[in-house]
Amino acid sequence: MKALARELLWFFTAVVLCMPIAYLFAYLLDLKPEGPTMTFNEEVFQMELFIVGAIIGFIGTYIMRVIIWAMKKYLIKEENDS
Repeated sequence: MKALARELLWFFTAVVLCMPIAYLFAYLLDLKPEGPTMTFNEEVFQMELFIVGAIIGFIGTYIMRVIIWAMKKYLIKEENDS
């Protein structure tokens, strides 16, 4: 039960962290409309890029989680061996 709670916590943390990362991703691309206002296709493209940024943020959060888990596992193993 504790493992399930930890996984749910990481899932919601990843969901919360992926939104600012998606905004940062969209901001760094610095897309400008072709005319004075954005067309429908440009708005759809920008939303697609936002979703891609959110997916990258979500995956990035889980990759950081795995790296931290591996470092903890390695360091705790090293401490017990000494």
